[in-house]
Amino acid sequence: MRGLLRGLAIAALLVTVTGAGVVLYGLSTMEPRVVQVSVTATPAQQAQETFDAVLAQLDDGTFAGTQFSGADGLDAQGCTFLTYTVRLENRGFFPAEWVSLAIEPQQDAEGSDVLQIGGDGAHMLAAGTSGDLSATVLRAGDAGNTARSLSVTCYVFGRRITVQADAE
Repeated sequence: MRGLLRGLAIAALLVTVTGAGVVLYGLSTMEPRVVQVSVTATPAQQAQETFDAVLAQLDDGTFAGTQFSGADGLDAQGCTFLTYTVRLENRGFFPAEWVSLAIEPQQDAEGSDVLQIGGDGAHMLAAGTSGDLSATVLRAGDAGNTARSLSVTCYVFGRRITVQADAE
């Protein structure tokens, strides 16, 4: 009888330690990680249809992205689309829901960011997976400097989490 109780006590201790380890792992991996950030520059004249569609949406008031500054007098020859792609990794036990990407606009002597397309919060990253999230900035002027601050926001188990990243 004494050996049976000792065996049950050891088994209960092992289950408790294992459970505590699982909970600690779950808490430490609740926040998704930014693994990689890449930038692709496309002159707006190479994407003329997209450029014209965005300007038409701005004129109609149906533009669904984020507008940073006025779009009056823009032409495709002086603009560039900068597409930022963020690779996220969710090592946790819970899915990251309503994942969104926000790009901090940049305005300097060479040009300014006019608007952001995409990056909305309709994405989900399942537990234990990785995935990409993209957003495009329309830049008026010189697009040589692509460095931006990025914010990835999501909800994990009902808790809002914001992760900062930098694009070089």
